[in-house]
Amino acid sequence: MQRNILSSTKDSKMGMIYLQCVVMLLYCSYVHGKKTGALQSSCNDMTPGHQSTAQTSPAPYRVVVGKTKYTGGDTISVTLQKTASKQFRGYLIQARNQAGTKIAGFNLIANSKYLPCDSPKGAVTHTEASDKDSVTFQFTAPQTSQGNITIFTTAVENYNTYWVMIKSDTIIDSVATGASSRFLPNCVLVIVSLFCFHLKRH
Repeated sequence: MQRNILSSTKDSKMGMIYLQCVVMLLYCSYVHGKKTGALQSSCNDMTPGHQSTAQTSPAPYRVVVGKTKYTGGDTISVTLQKTASKQFRGYLIQARNQAGTKIAGFNLIANSKYLPCDSPKGAVTHTEASDKDSVTFQFTAPQTSQGNITIFTTAVENYNTYWVMIKSDTIIDSVATGASSRFLPNCVLVIVSLFCFHLKRH
């Protein structure tokens, strides 16, 4: 009888140890997944899913673009950089047009990877969580007109501290703006011509 009780107690302890090991493995896997980049569930609201709320104070980071106007195929540098002493460990970077469509076009750098957001290369994110002062990507503008483009970024200082949807200056679609900028002068020219023609007849 006593032997059965001891055996049952031993089995219970082994079961608890086994359960704790499983929990620890799952936890490590979860944390490791965050350290190696954003998850696909972050594609729309760009929130990393760290079980904490995004900061609402001004971000100590900024997004700098090399051009503020593009034509098809242009290469534009995109830099996420700190503006104060706070470094960042993780990031998620997307390009979107005025309609909110995600625009692929980033070229990978060291320790980065694509995140499939609406397309296989719809965003870029980190693959390791070392402290960073800045990261710079090259973005190739779409060959066909997509409207004005803005770069959106999430920057992660640490697991509980991050800022989402940090915006760059707008990159103007020169094809669309060029068409609209020519439209008004042409209209004025037509109106003036018609007015002059009317005066001549009278």
